[in-house]
Amino acid sequence: MLFSKHILLFLSYVLCLFSISLGQNNDCINLLKLTDTIYNSPAISGFGNVKEFSGNELENKKAFQEEKNSIWYLITMPDSGTFTFDIMPNNPDEDWDFLLYEHKKMFCERIAANKIHPIRSNLSRSAQTGLSTTAKQEFVDAGIKENYSKFLIVKKGDQFVLVVNNPKKNGQSHTLVLHYPQRKSIVPIEKKDSILQPVANIQFKLAIQSAQTKKPVAADVTINGFDKNPIVLTDITNYETNLSKETHQAIINVAAKGFLLASVDIKISKNKLAFYEEILLEEMEAGKKVNLKNLQFHGNSPEFLPTAESALVALLSFMELNSNAKIEIEGHVNGPRQRNSNDYQELSTNRAKAVMNYLIEHGIAKNRISFVGYGNTQMLYPYAKGPEEMSANRRVEIKILSK
Repeated sequence: MLFSKHILLFLSYVLCLFSISLGQNNDCINLLKLTDTIYNSPAISGFGNVKEFSGNELENKKAFQEEKNSIWYLITMPDSGTFTFDIMPNNPDEDWDFLLYEHKKMFCERIAANKIHPIRSNLSRSAQTGLSTTAKQEFVDAGIKENYSKFLIVKKGDQFVLVVNNPKKNGQSHTLVLHYPQRKSIVPIEKKDSILQPVANIQFKLAIQSAQTKKPVAADVTINGFDKNPIVLTDITNYETNLSKETHQAIINVAAKGFLLASVDIKISKNKLAFYEEILLEEMEAGKKVNLKNLQFHGNSPEFLPTAESALVALLSFMELNSNAKIEIEGHVNGPRQRNSNDYQELSTNRAKAVMNYLIEHGIAKNRISFVGYGNTQMLYPYAKGPEEMSANRRVEIKILSK
């Protein structure tokens, strides 16, 4: 009888361990490693065996007030660039919150000791949430607030822990959709005579160097024109990729600490086998200007063209990397053969102000930025003949006031 009792206790212990190993991943020590871009969660109930968050203030933007019904994900970046995600409810009445951490050594021990803090959060009262390229805040507290938080710039191989919590109801589920940085894909050539032909491509190489020393410089880079989405690269000195065998027109924006922001146009012929671009960065000096070539606007409007996003990201990187730099944003309009009217003057000022507002909304101090409008007095093409020249006149330039 005693022997049978011991057997039952042992089996109970084994079943307990088995249930933990097959659980809902609602403890830090039981992270769910994601291997796909879409994951449909099971019905989530409870906080697991350990309540990692408890008794926090409602106003705390970096912790759940109480962990109720949670799931812990481990996400590994397959490439460098911009990372976003969506947490989509299976019931529109649900309320999902999240915390996003960098995964580090002894991560769970640091969580337990409250020695690690999230790099993004959203605790708003909303069913659908996540990170987006248009959100402005990195952390959102409880209440009826913005339901998305600011995107993340990542490097290939970076790992992150995403904790998702439902503070209202148990037994609910969601769909997690990960938007990893875009990779270039090459379309294979069709078979001919039953023989598979090799994929045609152009080998592209980029190097970032100092104009004075010719030594490599680590920089943040955006490339607009190789794909439908901008390529965003962080802290690189060189970059290589294969491009499809077609003519490419692209703009490369480069931001580095201690150097002037650079914006370079390139055109790569489809007949090329390889293309090498070396960008030489000038040391930052007061009085110098930069024309970010794809920081442009709709006609008669201070609204950015969709292609302006990569230039705005590059300018933001420049301001973050050079935390003491002060700039003047100079706005311009397209008005060939016209006098500089009040309307032109106001529009150019509003365009410069739109860029300033973008930087302020993304955390840059207002006292580092001034703006001015020049109307149509400084057009790049005073006698613009086509859409490209007219678009180039609708621009802003960045002037360094101090470094």
